[in-house]
Amino acid sequence: MVKASMFAPLNEQQRSVFLSAMRSQGFLPIVLNDVYIPHIFRPERIQIFYGGSGSGKSDAKATELLLKCLTRDYCRVMFIRKVYDTIRMSQFQLFKDLIARYSLGDFFHVTDHNMTIKCKHNGNMLFARGLDDVSKVMSVADVTDIWIEEPIDRKGSITPSDFTELNRRLRTEKASNHIHLTFNPISSESWIYDYFFRSNAYSAHILKTTYLDNHFSPKEQELQFRILSEKNPEEYKVYALGEWGKLKRGLVFPEYDVTDLFPNDCKMWGYGLDWGFYPDPTAMPKCGIKDGALFLDEVIYQTGLTSGTRAQLMQAAGVRITDTIIADPNKEAIAEMKTKGYGNIIGAVKGPGSVKAGLKQMEGFKIVITKRSKNIKNELDNYAWLINKATGEPTGEPIDAFNHSIDAVRYWVTHNLTQPVQRTGYSYGY
Repeated sequence: MVKASMFAPLNEQQRSVFLSAMRSQGFLPIVLNDVYIPHIFRPERIQIFYGGSGSGKSDAKATELLLKCLTRDYCRVMFIRKVYDTIRMSQFQLFKDLIARYSLGDFFHVTDHNMTIKCKHNGNMLFARGLDDVSKVMSVADVTDIWIEEPIDRKGSITPSDFTELNRRLRTEKASNHIHLTFNPISSESWIYDYFFRSNAYSAHILKTTYLDNHFSPKEQELQFRILSEKNPEEYKVYALGEWGKLKRGLVFPEYDVTDLFPNDCKMWGYGLDWGFYPDPTAMPKCGIKDGALFLDEVIYQTGLTSGTRAQLMQAAGVRITDTIIADPNKEAIAEMKTKGYGNIIGAVKGPGSVKAGLKQMEGFKIVITKRSKNIKNELDNYAWLINKATGEPTGEPIDAFNHSIDAVRYWVTHNLTQPVQRTGYSYGY
């Protein structure tokens, strides 16, 4: 094991010469940040690496698990995130990068389609599973290690029942059993804090690190953290210093998942529309319901539009004149759009209590947004309840900000979950 403090100061030529010399002597040189070296191959069942972004914790954990598969008589590692699709460009890609970095291609066979890595010399393996398909989680017998990456992630969080089930099923007698968790401490209101930091009833081994522990941290990152410390001290504490924060406190929709594409087999779908009179943006999301999830795709999010430019953008986005659109009930705006050919726009029902009622209906679904929906993501990350200054608790009244797309979604959800089927022509039955 090579300490990063010795390796990082070398230039590229010196590093290459050093690694070649080690290999020529029969060694397999693995470079690890110094802080992690005493904390790998620990005996504890639960092992936690947490802290700030850029600390190298995931790199260190992936390195440890690759080495276990390479050197142990028996080892089967299941690497997990809440959403299976997010594993490919995170844990799985990291394993592949490490295999390339340390020239381990002769030792491991990588199968891309099912994200499986198998050691050619002993049959040990690492494989991906997502908790969005629980039936497949333990389909491989005799797992020794489970690595959970970002269990409290805004893209989809592991629940305490998920963890309890994984912990219960991890019981092979072929080798010691371990659950590894790596994460940023986003919220002290999470079950992770309650389980392992408030009391640590599981006697977990815990290591906190920051970007200062990573000898390969780029100087640009230090600059970004310095800016963050001035602009958003709370996020700086969490993402730079690795301190437990309250970043999700008071958010109306603290959890959502991200998908590549809007599904084409929703049981019901359509569009919501918030007009966005200056200076607000016109917000038009595509909405759909499938398997208990509310899918959202950003179609239009732009300021300064007229009825004519709205119609042009809608046509360019593939919105047909026959598609049903549920809009803010501005009669003049609806009438103007009808002159542009979009005659199937229906004004949403608004009134006292309609905002809270619509939000409550939305909260009944798991929310999934497409990867391109950056403005919807920004709204979900910032749309919050008013906070009672005396108690510090959310009041249940939303702040009227970061809600243009959310209002449009609310119009669509409220209309389609309260109106008769024949009103929209959609097929229910979910």
